[in-house]
Amino acid sequence: MRAFHRRVAASAVAVGLVGVLLGIARAAAGPCPTQCPSGKVPLGIAAPTSGPPGVFGRQTIKPAEIVIHDINAAGGLMGIPVELVIGDDRCDPGSSVMVAAHHVEQDKINFVIGPICPAAAMAAAPVYAKAGVVQFVPTVTMAELTQQYPHNIFRMVATDLQEAQALGAYMAREQKGKRLTVVYTDVFYRRMVAKMVEDALPAEMKASAQFEPILDVSGAYDRAAEKLQRNPPDVIYMALDNEPIVDFVGRLRERGVKSLLIGGQHLLSQSFWVAARKAAEGIHVIAPIRSLASPEFRKAVDQLRLANVVPDLVALNSYAAVQVWAEAVRRAGGGDPKKVIAALRSGEFQTAVGPIAFDQRGDRRDICYSFLTWEGGRLMPGVQWRHPPAGC
Repeated sequence: MRAFHRRVAASAVAVGLVGVLLGIARAAAGPCPTQCPSGKVPLGIAAPTSGPPGVFGRQTIKPAEIVIHDINAAGGLMGIPVELVIGDDRCDPGSSVMVAAHHVEQDKINFVIGPICPAAAMAAAPVYAKAGVVQFVPTVTMAELTQQYPHNIFRMVATDLQEAQALGAYMAREQKGKRLTVVYTDVFYRRMVAKMVEDALPAEMKASAQFEPILDVSGAYDRAAEKLQRNPPDVIYMALDNEPIVDFVGRLRERGVKSLLIGGQHLLSQSFWVAARKAAEGIHVIAPIRSLASPEFRKAVDQLRLANVVPDLVALNSYAAVQVWAEAVRRAGGGDPKKVIAALRSGEFQTAVGPIAFDQRGDRRDICYSFLTWEGGRLMPGVQWRHPPAGC
């Protein structure tokens, strides 16, 4: 129950620490830009830069640096250079609260990218919300984040529910009459994801779909693969974390199971590719990316590769977050957070992953999805499918 425990820990840390930290009065910060006492526009980043999670931090920070370099080379944001203010939250709830407090009290930021880890994001959110700091969250998919803090958080990725609904649309349109098995780790979070998928399926497919919970114990994935070998479905959706998927897919392929394999957007990460390598190839992922052929996407990928950054969903969403933030500030005519929030909720923004627009909760709306897969460390088109078919 690792995912569930992480969230419980986040809540406990937030309750224990946030009240103390928010007792300090925040000094008034001017709407920078255009009023920037330091002569630079500070943009915060909350991400891990040390320890094993540091790989995710690099995938977040380096893309932001690339876009900011372009902004500054073109004369800055509204004529003022942008400067990153990075806090190492270690993907840890307690550390993320400390980083958020430092961003608010010492750095006087109005805008931040991150945190990128679910428990860290939940723990830091009350600190940023109390201070009116606008957050751009690149990777956190659980709905609770924007349900609890809908006023200042803007999510760059699809929620678990949105992803499940896109999968349901794909099954209804492209896999009518086919048999689906949903394999999920038997923990609270993954049970929720499996239920979302079940609810999103068309009625006739819901009746025939199989749901296979797997306990995270020795031999469980081999036993699940053996069961699927005896009665292979047409499609297997894997609501599993990264490490179990590597094991499970290996077992399926050893047994010659030829079902179409589909996974969640979390598989479009450098860490999954490094762990899975060949096992990642052929897994199809419904991704909130409009097109791999668009000029904006190709430019971002080329810049990331020149910087030795794998252009995964973490990197691309961080890149897009800076694009959205900068354009919203321009449209708002300055750095007043309330005006920037109004601009974010009222417009559409062209980014590396396609057009991005937000609903009143801060979740993405009108998302264009594509199926992607890994091939030799590169994101490639998967099965031919786009959702919705019109407008994307």
